[in-house]
Parts: sequence; structure tokens; C-alpha cells
Amino acid sequence: MTVPVFNVLKKDIYVYRIKDIDTGEYYKNYNNEPCECGTKAWANILLDSCKLKKPNNILVIVKEKLNV
Repeated sequence: MTVPVFNVLKKDIYVYRIKDIDTGEYYKNYNNEPCECGTKAWANILLDSCKLKKPNNILVIVKEKLNV
């Protein structure tokens, strides 16, 4: 659904983020930002990379809707 705001159309996009099940927090990169991707394929690669860094944590991919 698009909504006009100040003559600019806003639209919904989906991003994939890596989330730690135990803590409920998003996995963060070295800039302290949540790791996120635009496609499921990249999210799988990112998840594998995160699992190598934190093998004891239970990490999952979460699909979220953003309004841009």
C-alpha cells in the first residue's frame, strides 16, 4: 500500500535480519548496527557467517516490513 506524504510516495519494503533467540536481540555488526539484507539468499549467507562467529547462540532469520 502506498501513501502520499508531502508529495512523496512511501512504500513498504521487506528486510531480513538475524535475531538471537535466547536474548531476543538482533545480531549486530562491527558498527553496532543490526545485520540486515534485502534478499533471502543473502540472509542465508549472513546467517552462516554469524553462526561461525557465535557457534553457541541460536540465530534465526526474521523478515520485517519497513515503511520507506
